[in-house]
Amino acid sequence: MKRLLSRLLLLSVFVAFSAHAGDVIRLAPGGSANFSLQENMTTGYSWRIDHAASRDLDILSISDGGRGGGGRRRMVGSPSVRHWKIRALKPGHAEIVFAYQRPWEPAPVKTRSVEVEVAP
Repeated sequence: MKRLLSRLLLLSVFVAFSAHAGDVIRLAPGGSANFSLQENMTTGYSWRIDHAASRDLDILSISDGGRGGGGRRRMVGSPSVRHWKIRALKPGHAEIVFAYQRPWEPAPVKTRSVEVEVAP
């Protein structure tokens, strides 16, 4: 029974911090969450925040946590993961739009939207 409860607790923590497109991250002011997206930097593609398409980012502090995965030697085509930390500054509703593109190309190949609700 103890083992089952610990697994359920672990699963609930994983689900609470795993955000997908269309999901809403709910935070209290001062609270934070980590968000990650898989990318393929070895082919030039990376995720960035599209500030023009995003809404009300002033209620948040978003820091780039860098990349992880891919090992020491990155082979072309090997994936990596880009990490961000989102911290709630004040109550409100924000939308963060991430764009996946090569820096020299004019438009992203895909976008990902994450909504953040900040309420006491």
